Amino acid sequence: MRSLRAFVLGAVALGLLAYVAAAVVAFAAQADGRALDVSLGPLVFVAVVPNGSTTSATFGGGLALVALVGGAANLAAAALIRRRRPPGDRLD
Repeated sequence: MRSLRAFVLGAVALGLLAYVAAAVVAFAAQADGRALDVSLGPLVFVAVVPNGSTTSATFGGGLALVALVGGAANLAAAALIRRRRPPGDRLD
């Protein structure tokens, strides 16, 4: 159960951070009226496309991948910390 909690907390934290960062960048691009495409190959993180007098912003699946990587990193860090503790020292 601790492993699942560590994964979920890391995924939520990094996913929220990535979404807020992408929203700030998209808002800045929309305010300036510029096009923006942040992607890694076919994996899109955020895209802003101006169409005449309107602008559309798209948040892609890359943000979900960032959240999964954050969860996996938090899970690995929690496992490392758990292994380094002395056997009698428990935090339940």
